[in-house]
Amino acid sequence: MSEIKIPGNGYTFHEGREISVVEMGRDDMTVTCTQGKIILWFGRQVSESLIRQVIFGISNIDSSVNHEREVICEFNNIAEYENMGYVLTSYAKTKGGYRAIFNIPFSKKFALAHFVKSIVSQLKEKDVKKTLHWNGSVDRIILIYNEFKKLEEWGIKRIEYKDED
Repeated sequence: MSEIKIPGNGYTFHEGREISVVEMGRDDMTVTCTQGKIILWFGRQVSESLIRQVIFGISNIDSSVNHEREVICEFNNIAEYENMGYVLTSYAKTKGGYRAIFNIPFSKKFALAHFVKSIVSQLKEKDVKKTLHWNGSVDRIILIYNEFKKLEEWGIKRIEYKDED
């Protein structure tokens, strides 16, 4: 079994063992990767610049990533979200207007810019957690780590392997 050492923090990816979770980040933000999801947690003190670097960095590694966003709005406002690059997947009449479900494709930089702005806006109220969907692999998780390791205070927080029963 070969190993991939991560310099500077003592963590090792063991090839041949299936990774369940890799969590990385800093005090003000965490990126948790599994093979089906990337969960982003942003603390209220995180900068817009860091949010932008992380969102666009993930996009550079895998532009097939997407985020599903639900919005309650007036019917006429649905087109505004589509103009931001969001892709409408469904909508239905509900109390207070229409419940619209959008995909935010990480292949559209314009949509990502609006996504970053929406996160910054939500951070004024509380910490923000977003779930991204992807077809990740250990190699892509390592690419994400390598993309972000140059950020100040960035490191691996934990690695979990699937049980080998």
